[in-house]
Amino acid sequence: MREFLAARSHAIDTSEIRRVFDLAAKIPNPLNLSIGQPDFPVPQPVKEAIAKAIVDNKTGYTQTAGLPALREAIVEFLAEKTGFRYHPDHTIVSTGVASILFLLFQALIEKDDAVLLLDPYFLIYPALVRYHGARQFTIPEDFGEAEIATLEAELAQKGIKLKLIIYASPSNPTGKILNRLQLALLAELAEKHDAVIAADEIYAAFDYENQHVSMASLAPARTLTLNGFSKSHALTGLRVGYLAAPPRFAEIVQKMITLQQYTMVCAPQPAQWGAITALKTPIHEELKTMKRRRDFVIDKLRMVTTLASPDGAFYVYPKVPVDSAQFVAKAIERRLLLVPGYIFSANRNYVRISYATREDILEEGCAVFCGLVEELTTGVSNETI
Repeated sequence: MREFLAARSHAIDTSEIRRVFDLAAKIPNPLNLSIGQPDFPVPQPVKEAIAKAIVDNKTGYTQTAGLPALREAIVEFLAEKTGFRYHPDHTIVSTGVASILFLLFQALIEKDDAVLLLDPYFLIYPALVRYHGARQFTIPEDFGEAEIATLEAELAQKGIKLKLIIYASPSNPTGKILNRLQLALLAELAEKHDAVIAADEIYAAFDYENQHVSMASLAPARTLTLNGFSKSHALTGLRVGYLAAPPRFAEIVQKMITLQQYTMVCAPQPAQWGAITALKTPIHEELKTMKRRRDFVIDKLRMVTTLASPDGAFYVYPKVPVDSAQFVAKAIERRLLLVPGYIFSANRNYVRISYATREDILEEGCAVFCGLVEELTTGVSNETI
């Protein structure tokens, strides 16, 4: 029945992460280090706010753009974080950042537009680039002035202007937080090209050494800030995310709101009331737990491979001795579920491990990972003799 499908639908496929998620339901007692989902419960004040909304019959449609009270709370939250005050009318609430990304690309990106990604990248970014027939350019996430200069030379040679620069900091899959110099370089690049910056800050709450800097604090006039509550407050299944725009990009938000009228309609109202409370609910203990897990996993994995210490989020991105698809297939035979790195990068020799799970699972999972790396490393060495 392929002939009935729209041509653009072939540009995307089932997410490898969701495939692993579905696989986890079929394997007895899996060591699931694949899914980026916090294992802690929704904080009690947030639960109570959601429950109260249901009891009070606040379950109908909201304004398409989101509850006014939530949009105002988002503005206050971002003003404190960035020093820049967005306007409630220039914000949109949707069913998670994934929906925000889809609406943004629909409103902004046309065929052959140039989009800049940082490699490794969140897998939805390149999928949306392909779906919209745009042109993808990448620089490594550890970029500096030299990499920006090389990119600019390539763009100039081809006569191309960037339309969108999009990145996540902290990163999914590496946990890297971009430093202030890197953000300044991206801001300068955006200024030269009159490009839009989309700063995906969905993991900003998981900042272990207090390093995170919001792009809106450096380049407020051209930064769209994206965030949500799936990761910070474990609302993954309740679906609330948002985008805030400066005045010059207000029309982008209005078009996204119009598109939402015909798609998601609105985020679930009880979850929006919960989000208001979430903005005022810290996760200090959860952060301590995740940092402890990060340090444990790094210590274990560095015995057999190389990996950067993540600044934030709850992932590590270790190198493996064979193609990531082959490594993940062998790991599955040992009940260990990981995500192959080829979905995040042109470099296929990495895998993503989530440490957002219990310590006993992490310990056993790391043991299986290390054993497999040692086994495959020996095999690779023998093959080259």
